[in-house]
Amino acid sequence: MSDLNPSPPAPRLVSAAMVDEWSHLLPGPERSAFVGACTEAGADEGRLQSILGRFFSTWKTSLMADDLSRLQMLATYVQIRDYVKVICLEDDFDWEFEETKPFREQTPPPESSAIWPRHEDGQVAAEALGVGLLKAMLAAQQLRPDWLEIRDKRSVRAPSDPETAAILARNILDGADLAVTAFILRKESPMTTIIAAELSAEHQGQGTGFSILRKADLCLSHNLRADSYWADQILLHAPALKELSLSFWRPHLHMPHTPPFILDNKAWPALEKLELSMTRLSAPSIMAILSKSEQSLTGISFRLTTLDNNSTWAELLSRIGNEFPHLTWFKLTHLSEGPIGKSQITFLDLDKDSVVIEPYKTGLKMLRKGSAGTKRIPAVEYAGPDANHVLRIVAECAVARSVN
Repeated sequence: MSDLNPSPPAPRLVSAAMVDEWSHLLPGPERSAFVGACTEAGADEGRLQSILGRFFSTWKTSLMADDLSRLQMLATYVQIRDYVKVICLEDDFDWEFEETKPFREQTPPPESSAIWPRHEDGQVAAEALGVGLLKAMLAAQQLRPDWLEIRDKRSVRAPSDPETAAILARNILDGADLAVTAFILRKESPMTTIIAAELSAEHQGQGTGFSILRKADLCLSHNLRADSYWADQILLHAPALKELSLSFWRPHLHMPHTPPFILDNKAWPALEKLELSMTRLSAPSIMAILSKSEQSLTGISFRLTTLDNNSTWAELLSRIGNEFPHLTWFKLTHLSEGPIGKSQITFLDLDKDSVVIEPYKTGLKMLRKGSAGTKRIPAVEYAGPDANHVLRIVAECAVARSVN
């Protein structure tokens, strides 16, 4: 997170009444500890500043019930709200920790729990939460956080795709006039989606949006829908993007087409790092993503990636090795090609001394599996000054083996 948003100085005179008021900004279980710490600190400004940072730097909220009341109070306490660096949104839903139990044996949450209401498609009903208040406080720069995070938690019976979970983030970011320097949309577990944005307080309120975004970790819907909001915002409207990690939710399901935001995108940025995982794409699609990166790309990773439309890894890896002269590292893990990934890639010849000689062996790592007739090398990585040359050697060793 950015260091451009330093902690404010602690107020010089703090009465017991003021400390008691501030304590009501905290969840009930934390109030007595806060009052005790402030009382012990007395008039020591340094200790008080540390205490305020410890208790208020991360603001967790469901935007419901008591949490919403505390947020409304926070808007009136200028000295305290300036300490808030991280805003974390999540509700009290925690059934995922009991996912091994039959549904009828699940323990329902307490009636006092704040559980986000949802629409039929699984998206959070933002209109029932305090999204408007939070957005207004951000737009007015009453809150200037470095990090905004949402944890969307579902049950094993009602999972949602990550883009549906991220609609809440879209509702907050649209109109809040934030400046996003890094963005994460990924599945932390089958039932939990993390949506997070690293923010620049320095550029907040300047209409910056995603224009200074440098790093993105995206898990998109498996059907590659052309109206993907995050694909549009990040892949088409983030010219400063340098590091892209792209994966898809449930990629084993049929992905019928490559959408225009990949093949017809004329605004691809000059990437320094590309990581593709849990994907099913063609070689032309991957080369389209890299179309502006010939002189900037230094590292590339493919993990659990399937090439389709008659594309082969031997051809693609050879092309990357030839066309991107500034590579310094690559990682290849569990690759496949063909319909539904029926042919898995092994790099068995890399084990021969005559294939990879010094100095290219230095920096080269391989994962060996099986023995004798079933031996295979499904994963290879390299870091060093000869990444292009080594990748071309690896490409020559890429062999597709049919999966029974």
